[in-house]
Amino acid sequence: MAQAQFEVATYNYYLWSSRERGKANLNLNGTGGQTCAVWFVEDPAATLPPAEEVAPNYYAFHYHFHQMPALIDMLRNEGPVFVFFNNDNGWPNSRISTADEPVGEGESCGA
Repeated sequence: MAQAQFEVATYNYYLWSSRERGKANLNLNGTGGQTCAVWFVEDPAATLPPAEEVAPNYYAFHYHFHQMPALIDMLRNEGPVFVFFNNDNGWPNSRISTADEPVGEGESCGA
């Protein structure tokens, strides 16, 4: 059972060539040496593996491939972005999210 969180400072993502599985992944890095490797599953009907702590300060999350553009958009256009890992009591409650944001914070609607 564990809980951890960190603010994402940098990220990178890969689209791998010549692989049968695991063709895309996203790495989210914190300033304290934390990393969250995000793996994308291509089958939209597949059950995703639970988030896990692979090693100290190293986490693996799984999303469907169709969710990748939304995650990239969040990283490019929102801030701060956090990784929250929580598998306490067997309840999978891990996520990548923004913090509370004020309503109407000023994102342009093109007007």
